[in-house]
Amino acid sequence: MAEGIAPVNGDFQDISKYRIDRLAEPVRKAFRFLSIALLALVISLPGLQIFLREVTQTPFIGAAELARFMLICTVFIALPYVVSSGANIRMEEIQLALPAPIIRFLRPFIPFLGVVSFGFIVYSTYVATISNLSNATPTLGIPYFIFFSATFLGCLMTAFECALQAYKALTNRPLYVKFEAERPPDELTEL
Repeated sequence: MAEGIAPVNGDFQDISKYRIDRLAEPVRKAFRFLSIALLALVISLPGLQIFLREVTQTPFIGAAELARFMLICTVFIALPYVVSSGANIRMEEIQLALPAPIIRFLRPFIPFLGVVSFGFIVYSTYVATISNLSNATPTLGIPYFIFFSATFLGCLMTAFECALQAYKALTNRPLYVKFEAERPPDELTEL
């Protein structure tokens, strides 16, 4: 099992000792793997469309709709990973210019706002899905509950990641998680 690491003042700190991160790690890995697989599919769709059109002389009906659907899925399934690793826009330079008491207030408050915002998106997606259970996309006929599932699951996991970050901020722990594969290589051991 690859251990997670989190940046602390520019360094990486081993967070495998934090139980909450160990519990969330399998779900994070599943979302990360799924987002990579979806990205590979999005990249391969234009090639498949060209192959079908030029070689087999058959059109790929609904390719544009499928590409949009896959792109939406890729973005929302990758979103929890982006938030958990701190790769989203955080404007830390502005935060660090503020006085220490404000920074102490903002550190848990910002993730809390993320929980509220993504929770609202989850609720809205749920309502939209329930309202459109019998509807489907026009060309391919993808049921809306499948179409909205990536948004629902991605935002639900992102709200969970924001809740974890708020908890970590309140307990003064490192907020962000990195996978072992993302650690910069040690040049001395590479030789």
